[in-house]
Amino acid sequence: MIAQLLPTRSASVRARFSEMRAQLRPLPQYAVGMVRAQWLFRSCLKGWGVRAYGHVQVNNQGWMELGQKLTFKGGMLPTTLTCHPDARLTVGSRCHFNYGVSLEAWESVRIGDRCMFGSFVRISDRDGQRTAPIIIEDDVWIAHGAILMPGVRIGARSVVAAGSIVTQDVPPDSMAMGNPARSMSLDLVSRAPGS
Repeated sequence: MIAQLLPTRSASVRARFSEMRAQLRPLPQYAVGMVRAQWLFRSCLKGWGVRAYGHVQVNNQGWMELGQKLTFKGGMLPTTLTCHPDARLTVGSRCHFNYGVSLEAWESVRIGDRCMFGSFVRISDRDGQRTAPIIIEDDVWIAHGAILMPGVRIGARSVVAAGSIVTQDVPPDSMAMGNPARSMSLDLVSRAPGS
């Protein structure tokens, strides 16, 4: 009886140990990301759990405020956050930034909670001719290579398609695509034939 229980018990113990090992494996990387973020964003007001894994450049001469549990991913090119004198750059909680993202505030750039930014996204509230605030509401996804021009507001739960140049406001629950970007309801996108 004991001989029969021993192999099954040792197998379950081994399975538990390998499960624990898999859960603990990302912890050192997580800790390094948090320590790097503490150093990189030392001139900013920041929440708990901000992590930076790749090359991030920070130039804060104004007011930069970062929410909790932000993630800056590593990659080929650095992510840059620039806040000029008397400007305000605010990022909500649980946002994810891929590599090569550029955020630049001359007046005001405000990003809501749970937003995702693909690689090479460009956001600046000045384009050489005018300066106007940019607002990105909660739960927005901005895909690879998209550019947001001054004065735009991206509504909650909206998507900006890859390579789009946004020159006007995007309503909530919409998809913006093209150059210049045109918006359509995500409800229409989800009801497309064959979906």
